[in-house]
Amino acid sequence: MDIELNRQGEDLRIVVDGNIDSEGGRKLGEALQEAMGMEGLKRVVFDLSTVRTITSSGIGKIMNFFKFIDGRSGSLSVEGISEPLYKQFLEIHLDRIFPVRR
Repeated sequence: MDIELNRQGEDLRIVVDGNIDSEGGRKLGEALQEAMGMEGLKRVVFDLSTVRTITSSGIGKIMNFFKFIDGRSGSLSVEGISEPLYKQFLEIHLDRIFPVRR
């Protein structure tokens, strides 16, 4: 699994390529720690279009990052998500917490 952090001003796009399993969750955690160190972020977009599966730990890491960015008056959204992951996010109502768009 690969993760790219693409920053432009106050915006950060996090592109995840591959499944978020136990190893991927570790990499995701490291990338999100790096993102938390970035000053002045206002909008964070996750691109999960190539992620087919995610563990509960991976979802927890995204939720913790949401709390971090929300606490700094920022926003988080998912724009680009695979169909299986989209269904999973809807089932656990993540779309009620932050925008999830295919």
